[in-house]
Amino acid sequence: MPEHESPVNNSDMAQFCRQFASLMHAQVNILDIFEALREQTGSALMREILEKVRDDVEMGRTLAMAFSRYPQVFSPFFISMIRQGELEGELDRILTDLATHFETRLEDGVDVDERRGAVGFDLEAVASAFQWLYIWTAALLGFCAVGSGLVYYATGDKALPGTPGANIAIFVGFVMFLGVLVFSMGRRRSRRLGR
Repeated sequence: MPEHESPVNNSDMAQFCRQFASLMHAQVNILDIFEALREQTGSALMREILEKVRDDVEMGRTLAMAFSRYPQVFSPFFISMIRQGELEGELDRILTDLATHFETRLEDGVDVDERRGAVGFDLEAVASAFQWLYIWTAALLGFCAVGSGLVYYATGDKALPGTPGANIAIFVGFVMFLGVLVFSMGRRRSRRLGR
């Protein structure tokens, strides 16, 4: 990031939030919103950050997670409000509220966390990083459960479909597969919506 660039002030943040809210309300694609915001800002620092945030969102990160990587511009308050807006599905309303918040604080200092260079712990980022491990572990355990139930039927002396142990193993395996499928589809849907 440009070191000579002055920090983004509350007036810049108010304008950014107001434009973002208007584009969200107009139901513009989230990636196109970042392109438009990047072109409209006069700050080289903000342009660079918006390009990186857009890339993060395109890779499947939430807006809150993408913004949290830049504490020199986006305060913990801003990030928590964005996270809440994503959870409620009312990001345009939250951005309008943030714009009003920054407009009322124009005379105050910059509303950011001054931990320059510090890396905060974000539980959501950790969970996202290990998501693939959880999915594949559940899928592997489900496969083993179904396989052991089927092997029991094939090799057991009393290989009847009514045997409770094998039925339970097969049931647990299919439930795990279903959980993996539903979780994966939910993640894909939330990325596609961009909210």
